[in-house]
Amino acid sequence: MANEVLTISAGSIETGETDVKVTIEGDSEMPFWNHDLKVKAILALLNSIDIKHYYEDNIQDKGFESAKEIINSTRSAFGLDLF
Repeated sequence: MANEVLTISAGSIETGETDVKVTIEGDSEMPFWNHDLKVKAILALLNSIDIKHYYEDNIQDKGFESAKEIINSTRSAFGLDLF
């Protein structure tokens, strides 16, 4: 197991602008791909979300759309969309 630092950015290829940048640091059993470390970070982020805050800001529909997108992306990433 190695301690890894991984930086992931998302944005627009056309404009070159970065919408979000995430740096993850922790132990990984996959030193080249770091997928296990990414999963740990995803779970930590998901566990910090509270839908009631979406309701408080009156954007619960965006919260539910985000949940669907997360579920679809998860199914795709783990090959569960093939079944």
